[in-house]
Amino acid sequence: MQLRLISSVSRVRLEATIRSLAAIPTRHTLSGARGADAAVAWLERELKSYGGNLQVAQQRWVQPAGGRMTKAQELGNALAMLPGTDTPERVIVVSGHYDSRVTDVLDATSPAPGANDDASGVAVVLECARLMAGLKPRCTVIFAAVTGEEQSLLGSAQLAKSLKEQGKQVVAMATYDIVGNSVSQEGKRDDKHIRVFSTAEELGESPTLATRRKSLGTDGDSPARTLARAIADSARRQVKGISVSLTLRNDRYGRGGDHSSFLAAGYPASVRFTEPGEDWRHQHQDLRVEKGTKYGDLPEFVDYAYLTRVTQVALAWLSELADAPSAPTRATLKQDLSNATTLMWSAVAGAASYEVLWRRTTEPDWSGQKVFPNTQAILPLSKDDYLFAVRAISQNGARGLPMVVGR
Repeated sequence: MQLRLISSVSRVRLEATIRSLAAIPTRHTLSGARGADAAVAWLERELKSYGGNLQVAQQRWVQPAGGRMTKAQELGNALAMLPGTDTPERVIVVSGHYDSRVTDVLDATSPAPGANDDASGVAVVLECARLMAGLKPRCTVIFAAVTGEEQSLLGSAQLAKSLKEQGKQVVAMATYDIVGNSVSQEGKRDDKHIRVFSTAEELGESPTLATRRKSLGTDGDSPARTLARAIADSARRQVKGISVSLTLRNDRYGRGGDHSSFLAAGYPASVRFTEPGEDWRHQHQDLRVEKGTKYGDLPEFVDYAYLTRVTQVALAWLSELADAPSAPTRATLKQDLSNATTLMWSAVAGAASYEVLWRRTTEPDWSGQKVFPNTQAILPLSKDDYLFAVRAISQNGARGLPMVVGR
């Protein structure tokens, strides 16, 4: 079923979404009825048109003045929720931001089409929502088109706050922001990769867990990086023509995105997707022509074939994790004097089998794997030289998030 979904991604629909949003003169957070409000209303209508099991609504609130908000303003996120059937309290969030800007971040009137930043990310989210609308996943999925990213991540902060207040367990969050261009400012084309950024930081980590992490050498196995590796693996198995590049930092140098709101709210498995080579002539720019060069974030600068593959990656990992069993709550190894490693882990409801992953301590990603029928495994690998993780596999082969041994 997943491969059928992935092959159904529509380049035509992705382009139509971007052009529809870009046709709104500006989607600046402070643009009101003529801009941001028109955009969120269109997004709500579009999500509702997909039908299926989606529950669609706007999240509205009044954002007070301060910082990049020159006045108090009522804002809105467009949300579509796909309820979970087995463990609805587990939530996966996928987002893009629909607000746009020009050179002056406070300019709420100049034309700001925001085709790549970030109608491209919103298009990914909407296409995933459309294709998954008829599914009944194990856990809940929230498809979010948020506002206020350019004004300091306001929409994502509001969404993360509300989920926290509801006591939701966000097991994975990914934001797609600037994902539709395949040619860098220097003219280098790379349409074979999409970057995923993940932090090593774990806010609120207890002293006990910090001591264990340092002792076992799992510093590179934060929940964000565990999610990023799972995404890369899902793409390798299911999508051709593009791969996920692991970038082991929270975001691009000196910059930030909506996943940071979820990290700050205490949801550590939060990552960001961005194209491999950016062209800043088409980001945060007033529309103009200088010395024969066209500036501005226009739909003509989006590579829709590349964006189609990026969306296939999104659909691959999202649909798989949504239908997979949860991660084992505990995974340990036997601390014996042996050059082999004995692993044990907790049983998971809905698991038909389990997959053990391993990598040398010097490797950035898992390099080996083996499936086991029960909750114990013995491997001819030294516990001194390798790191291990275990994930549950459903009857239909969907692989869940790994639990790193010792975490």
